[in-house]
Amino acid sequence: MAAFRSLANIFDALFHSAGRSLMLLVPTALLLAATVRSWDQKPWLLMGGLAFQIVIFATMYFSARSWNQPIGPSIVTLYLTAVAWLWFGDGINDSFTHLSKGLLIGIPIVVFGYQTLIESGAPVMRRANGLASRLGARQEWPADLLQCRALPEVKAFRATLAYDAAPALALLQHPRIEVRVAALSALEFRKDWRPGQAELVMQIAQRAEDPIVRAAAVLALGNLEDRMMIEALAQFLNDPSREVRRAAVEALLWESEQRWGWIRFAMRRTMSDPLFKDDGPLLPEGQLLMPEVVKDLTAWCAEKGLISARAAETLGAHYNRLMCEQADPALVAMLRQQLADPQTPAILRLELGRVLQVHQVLDQELLEQMLDPGTPATLRLIACETILSQEKETLLRSVAVSGLKDLARLPNREIALGSADVVQRRLGVDLGIGLGQPLPPANSKQAGDIVRRLAAWANHDEDLEQSGAARSGSRWTI
Repeated sequence: MAAFRSLANIFDALFHSAGRSLMLLVPTALLLAATVRSWDQKPWLLMGGLAFQIVIFATMYFSARSWNQPIGPSIVTLYLTAVAWLWFGDGINDSFTHLSKGLLIGIPIVVFGYQTLIESGAPVMRRANGLASRLGARQEWPADLLQCRALPEVKAFRATLAYDAAPALALLQHPRIEVRVAALSALEFRKDWRPGQAELVMQIAQRAEDPIVRAAAVLALGNLEDRMMIEALAQFLNDPSREVRRAAVEALLWESEQRWGWIRFAMRRTMSDPLFKDDGPLLPEGQLLMPEVVKDLTAWCAEKGLISARAAETLGAHYNRLMCEQADPALVAMLRQQLADPQTPAILRLELGRVLQVHQVLDQELLEQMLDPGTPATLRLIACETILSQEKETLLRSVAVSGLKDLARLPNREIALGSADVVQRRLGVDLGIGLGQPLPPANSKQAGDIVRRLAAWANHDEDLEQSGAARSGSRWTI
């Protein structure tokens, strides 16, 4: 099937090039016929015109740039030039002359009219209205309506809306929610709106009761440049639906270089709201944050409350994506420097430690610094796991094991569970954690059993040392 399609594409290209060449060659052929007919009269003007047409045709045929341009201007140029040579150079006035002049004048008029019709957008609008009718009559829809954007009909509909969004806007009053979502998906990130159209979609977003409709409307407005509309769109960052909030992040932050000053306070309010603490990082899918945004988020990490955790989580996702795309030495050095700096907020240092651990760029000097007892416990745990994951035996390995024992004795069940996970995976000590299973909740009975086993493991060697010292002391007394 693939070979058949490739062969069909080759034939289409050949027919297209052959038809284009034939259309451009007609004026030269007519001038050649007129020159041969009147050869006895020595038609020098026709011969000069024929040579001129051949030069122009060769220039257009062998120019790669002309093949990427519409054929209309080339036809008008060649045909009207040829009719001028024929008008003044042909001394024979018969039916062939009249037919040639008619073709050389009529064909450019037809081509010009066709090109004008195409540029008016009428065929595209006709196709758009037809696709809108098909979408309105469609019965089968995906279970997740946000997947409507991937439907072939919606993609084709989006392509036909280049001239005007009116066919899609007409579907926004359809009684079926699936049709309204499909129409909004076809308008996703539309840039060119006619007066009043964007405002209409904004009203749909503000008044719709279904979260899926609000989310699709927000994404449709994601390419606006008007400040008032962007600020109104930023209000959806606080929408009750998580789906709508994610759509607002995608719509607002994909091009934050110009918009950040307009949406900065709305983003700060969202990050500070306890209702949205489980939303995850506020980072658009496949996008990176602008330097100005990174600067503000870094400053917010030093504040108290939920905003510091949300800002650090977002920065962690940003740096992780940046490392995946371009892990150059300068970026790694910058992240290491931030991680090693005690002035960097602890919660941001934790995110940076996780990123550097995932990409395996924590060097020995930094690991030694992270093992210091004054370092936050979460960073010490990352350092211990990184060292123990290395196959070679080093002096740091015993230091890491001692560090794990110190962490196991801390009165913090979350740290204890994390330490138990590392001990079981890296040291092979069975502490009752299910293989491949997530850690149990900190307040569960299973977590309590794991923490007790971890404490027994951490105190085992210490008990042996103390008992050995006691026996030595008793022998000395004797």
